Amino acid sequence: MKRRDFIKTSSIVTSAFVIGFYIPEKSKAQTIKKEDKSLQPNAFVEIKEDNTISFIIGQVEMGQGTYTTLAMCIAEELEVNLEDINIKPATVAPVYNHLWGPLMITGGSSSIIAKQLEMRKIGASLNIMLKEAAAKRWKVRVYDIETKKAKVINKRTKQELSYGELVKDLSSLNVPNNPKVKDLKDCKIIGKPHARHSKEAWEKVTGKANFGLDIETNNLKYAAVLHPDVFGAKVKSYDASALNNNKDIIKVKQIPSGIAVIANSWFIAKEALNEIKVDWDLGSFVNVSSSDIDKQYASLLKKEGSIMRKDGDSKKAFNEAKNIIELDYDFPFLAHAAMEPLSFAVEHKNNKATLWSGAQSQTLAFNAASKILEVKSENITYNTPYLGGAFGRRGAINLDFVKDGLFVAKDEGYPILTLWTREDDIKLGSYRPKYKNKVKLALDEDGDITAFDAKVVSQSIFKGSVFEAFGYSNGVDGAQKEGLVNHPYSIDNHDMQAHIVESPIPVLWWRSVGHTQSAQTVECSIDQAAYLAKKDPIEYRKSMLTNQRFIDLLDDVAKNSKWKERKKEKNVGYGVAIVESFGSICAQVAKVRVTKNSFKVEKVWCSIDCGFAFNPQNVENQMISGINYGLATLLNSEITIKKGATVQSNFYDYKVTRISDAPDIEVSIINSGEKIGGIGEPGTPPILAAVPNAIFDATKKLYTSMPIKIG
Repeated sequence: MKRRDFIKTSSIVTSAFVIGFYIPEKSKAQTIKKEDKSLQPNAFVEIKEDNTISFIIGQVEMGQGTYTTLAMCIAEELEVNLEDINIKPATVAPVYNHLWGPLMITGGSSSIIAKQLEMRKIGASLNIMLKEAAAKRWKVRVYDIETKKAKVINKRTKQELSYGELVKDLSSLNVPNNPKVKDLKDCKIIGKPHARHSKEAWEKVTGKANFGLDIETNNLKYAAVLHPDVFGAKVKSYDASALNNNKDIIKVKQIPSGIAVIANSWFIAKEALNEIKVDWDLGSFVNVSSSDIDKQYASLLKKEGSIMRKDGDSKKAFNEAKNIIELDYDFPFLAHAAMEPLSFAVEHKNNKATLWSGAQSQTLAFNAASKILEVKSENITYNTPYLGGAFGRRGAINLDFVKDGLFVAKDEGYPILTLWTREDDIKLGSYRPKYKNKVKLALDEDGDITAFDAKVVSQSIFKGSVFEAFGYSNGVDGAQKEGLVNHPYSIDNHDMQAHIVESPIPVLWWRSVGHTQSAQTVECSIDQAAYLAKKDPIEYRKSMLTNQRFIDLLDDVAKNSKWKERKKEKNVGYGVAIVESFGSICAQVAKVRVTKNSFKVEKVWCSIDCGFAFNPQNVENQMISGINYGLATLLNSEITIKKGATVQSNFYDYKVTRISDAPDIEVSIINSGEKIGGIGEPGTPPILAAVPNAIFDATKKLYTSMPIKIG
């Protein structure tokens, strides 16, 4: 592809290979300004004459290790040391769009899946160009040139040039159309364990890293927002006269979600909310509590729903069944509880805007800013800091915290950081939906499952959102069916149905999305069938599996946990589960000790197949993270509703996993060579089933209502 052709089309390119170097409108070297001393691709790599190399990345870094792993892909093909690459977050531009569609977004454990090949080809392309540039300068064949540690070397004469010394030469070269990348088995960086990129890690350790709360700019002001407790409530009127004499209060203004106070410090703004009197229109939801929601969901389980999956003849299978298993599952609303509270900083002045955004989708936040502030896109500057955890929360479909920041700063003329409290985040929702599920299994005389029927009741995550076409159709939400209708077991008959509930409680994807309910629904039910059939749970699963990857993982986790040699101890049980999610398959065995009023997960063995582990250390870290994150939902975490409002408000009553809860975890990685899968979320679903199965093994009582309450 010619340079000019690329520049003309780069805004609509969606293939796996995108690279373009900055060339002035008028072609050729004579038009390059003398002060321009760097090679600045319009997208991903910047090389300066002093040999400083930077990787410009469109994904956000929220603790999942994307910066490091994608930088590894560039470093591998470009032949530079990983530690020598600087990492810079990108601006909002189509060239950084996700393969999912025309937007920048980080989520669904998809960053490596979507970007690894693209980054490798970018590095390979630039490597070829560096060799060509050196060959021309030295007047030798490209065959006689090699690259190593950010230098181009003449293999015959041993002459060397740094990449930076060739910057000007590169501007006259064409970009290779489809460069060959290394075989994964031949890589020196990719596939090897690497700690977090040293520059990212050092910034975080020393406190120099900028998160959403760390914004520093001239004349920065702070805002807090008084939101209603009851979902769906609106402001009828308010009285802020008590703040009239407070010199630190700059302004009080009503925005769509409530009343905002702008002040010289955030703590002053927050405390000022206590002085505002608001008359709320609470609406009808004020009469709703968790017990009412439970009754509504339970009543729907008795009715026919929308078809998720229907094949074979379930009715006949149940009529002929030797045994029938019926189970009811109850999964509560869950908050995301990321470490860093939500914030959004905006400066809106003279038809221009600058944003400091911690959103998982830069494009959605960017577009919301253009619409709400009425500013043309070319007049918006977008800054992406580090995100202090997210688990889906910062990908809010309703853009709640983003819109708050925009409406607060609109027309004010100075930068304002709007910060939510922990209580705002936990009480205002965007939760993992509540689910009630019902399962029926038919077993024949040999204990084999002949029919699998299920009903799922929940709110829809996708319906009515910009992602509706992606995740909702025919009365079924994508999160209701994923992992359930496509379970891996060979069963001939299915009748799976769904009901969608309408509610003012905002719901959202939560780490591993629908698999948080389907993993337990499937894997605990399978375990009960194995128990009734008097068969070993792992062998029982293997007898129904046709995909060798599943079988290999079960064999691996059985070997590592010494499953067949496990000792029988009083009040101690072992449970197994295997789940495919986000393109990866994960098997886990949990060892659990049950006490009179609780339980302790002592050990977890985890085997993961993500096709190929680009950074095994990060894969291991993410498995450990996902397991510990999931344990909270089994031990403590739940959101309950009383008179239209959330009961929980902070970490003292919305409890997450503590250090004392964390088990010993061993991770085994299998590189099957299959299609690349994600790693950020697949560690969570199996633990949600392995632990209840282990508790059943110890007590012969299956807990299907979360969190598990022993005694």
